[in-house]
Amino acid sequence: MQMTKGSGRFLLPVMLAVLFGTGLARAQGGGDMPAAETLVKVEAAPVSVAAGGKGIASVKLTIREGWHVNANPPALEYNIPTKITLTGASGLTPGAVRYPPGKKEKFGFEDAPLLVYDGTVEVSVPVAAAADARSATLAGKVEYQSCNNEVCLAPTSVPFSVQVNVTGASGATGNAAPDTASTAATPANRQGFSSFAGAPAAASGAGASGVKNKLEAALAGGGLGWFLALFVGGLLLNLTPCVFPMLGVTVSIFGARRKEPVPKVVTTAVLYVLGICLTYTALGVVAALTGGLFGSALQSVWVNLVLGGLMLVLSLGMFGLYEMQPPLWLLDRLGGAQATNMAGAFLSGLGVGIIAAPCVGPFVVAVLALIAQRADVGFGVRTMFTLSLGLGFPYLFLATFSNLLQALPRSGDWMVWVKHALGVLLASIGIYYLCVGFVPNAAPWVLPVGLVLGGLWLGFIDKSAGPKGAFRTFAIGAGGAALFAGVFLGGTMYTASQRTLSFRPYDAAAVQASVAAGRPVMMDFSADWCLPCHELELNTFTDPRVVAAARNFDRYRVDLTKYDSPEAATLRKQFNVTGVPIVVFLGKGGSEVAEARVDGFLPPDRFLQQMELGAAK
Repeated sequence: MQMTKGSGRFLLPVMLAVLFGTGLARAQGGGDMPAAETLVKVEAAPVSVAAGGKGIASVKLTIREGWHVNANPPALEYNIPTKITLTGASGLTPGAVRYPPGKKEKFGFEDAPLLVYDGTVEVSVPVAAAADARSATLAGKVEYQSCNNEVCLAPTSVPFSVQVNVTGASGATGNAAPDTASTAATPANRQGFSSFAGAPAAASGAGASGVKNKLEAALAGGGLGWFLALFVGGLLLNLTPCVFPMLGVTVSIFGARRKEPVPKVVTTAVLYVLGICLTYTALGVVAALTGGLFGSALQSVWVNLVLGGLMLVLSLGMFGLYEMQPPLWLLDRLGGAQATNMAGAFLSGLGVGIIAAPCVGPFVVAVLALIAQRADVGFGVRTMFTLSLGLGFPYLFLATFSNLLQALPRSGDWMVWVKHALGVLLASIGIYYLCVGFVPNAAPWVLPVGLVLGGLWLGFIDKSAGPKGAFRTFAIGAGGAALFAGVFLGGTMYTASQRTLSFRPYDAAAVQASVAAGRPVMMDFSADWCLPCHELELNTFTDPRVVAAARNFDRYRVDLTKYDSPEAATLRKQFNVTGVPIVVFLGKGGSEVAEARVDGFLPPDRFLQQMELGAAK
């Protein structure tokens, strides 16, 4: 059973609330298709660096009109980011590359826009010079994938060089070198692919990829829904046992109960909240900068293991197995007692993160881990500022309307229930990351299963909501709603999976067995970085007529994500095709039905016509 990437649209709204032009690629073999290496021109101006100092090398990318490359970081996992690599030499050490923000571009097969570069963009590369560094020409490489509104070409790379002149160095050679570098003119080997040579396939992971792509698109876009969910999450953190009892006491210290003028009380509260925001925003910056050190490693199985394990360990803290408890003397100094004046209020706000750590720490660390994965400082600032603003909003509200202090509910076991709910969330996220890394097919089902099991436990088994009363009624209602949502979502996903065309991973022996048995064969050549391939999956392979007609074929998917690998090269050479998606039909004797071949995206009606041709022979 295979989940479609479209199933992620059911998961995105719920995931946000608790956590956080149509491509028509006709990869034709005609001579009018430009070589990918010619679509991006690279220029790097000479840079001067003082010995023992630092400089900035500026690399200008000029993308041919009508084409674009994926931004770094990209919006979705399967988009291959544009990547610049500069090699150090002669005491010159390149630093972390600084990429410009991507331009949002909407495609018909994704709910969220993609992030791309077009026109001219400049990328900065810091260069540090040792005290004994010498002038040198540093070699570099730009890796990218070119696309337009109809075609996505295979990923490629082009070389460039940058002249770095070291000033004030006794050993400076001043050797000249070209100050610009253009893209290589050698066209890529665009031979086709086929035969029964082995090649890995990714059909089984399409469902998980769709869900993960939706989640990462939400993170990459950083839209209103994401930040609204963070603000609400910050508000909910006020309901935990470590924070809620502080609300009335802290607002009283502001002067609300000493009948201080309302403007003074509100100003003190604003400074207190700004202190909270500063602390959390600084953490977001650190997380983003630290995450950038990992680069592409964040997409590896082992990083998914680390993230999933971290979330699970943090969830145990929400269930009371351990506490992030700071020293008592620190709590006394930062607990609001010093907030009797403006400066004291600001300083106390700076320490709220420490005070609330036993309850909010696991959740905050989980968000910081996601920021580290995104590795975007601006995103980290916005994320943590929004979360901390939600955490601090009740202080502003209660300071303005001080008479509402009397209306606050009493502290009680219900706050433990809130912690347990956050623990269920963190545990679900952890299991999701583990599934993405090791059991991709199971990843889409984490949310409905988490809703069902979490709803049962929080609503009907967990006793922390109390034996009776209004909050117990609320807990039963919330648990029942989650249970219903989980069942409904799971049923919807299962129904959708039954309507989706599924493929077996490509296996040479299996294909030969199908041919020997006289069964017609349909082979789908696809790649994760191919946007039209995803459009074909979402728009054509979900059509009930296509699914019904496909029962007459043995279906296999060949994964060409690693386009230049030996296995992929062997397949491409024999079919002489310039790109993906390609659907090949094999008739009796294993020969291709040439007139039936699908070259690029086709809508369901036209795809059905090709299937009829393929089945006829």
